Amino acid sequence: MRLAVLAAGFVLAFTGIVAAQPYDTPDALLQAFYARYLAADTDFSDEGEFRSAGLQALYDADAQTTPEGDSGALDFDPFIDGQDWQITDLQIGAAGIAGDYASADVSFKNFGEERTLSYDLVKEDGGWKIDDVESKTPGNEYRLSEIFTLAHTD
Repeated sequence: MRLAVLAAGFVLAFTGIVAAQPYDTPDALLQAFYARYLAADTDFSDEGEFRSAGLQALYDADAQTTPEGDSGALDFDPFIDGQDWQITDLQIGAAGIAGDYASADVSFKNFGEERTLSYDLVKEDGGWKIDDVESKTPGNEYRLSEIFTLAHTD
């Protein structure tokens, strides 16, 4: 019994170390990010590890100014362009990299409907992070940072 508990502890510790490691390329970041949507058993509690400091600050400010029980600025998941998902045909385009900044397009079908997103990425803390996302889906265009800004402008 003690051996099983010890082994489970090592697995959890190793998993935490692996999850906290930076992503060396924009493609590796986006592959890891979307792997959660493709998995049957999904845990989104660690989504902050994928966000840049700037994007995390927008999420934090929204959480601080949103009354308890309200949804805040977001009433959908901007990374799938919807509330629910059944992602198929995921395509991650080649990133254009300029120093510590990159952009990459991601396309997929969500419940059979085409979605196209463009990611702004930044290199921070030795790895790539999501800095912003923009929907290029016709009829449903948005930029995540603008949603936060408009929600908190009086």
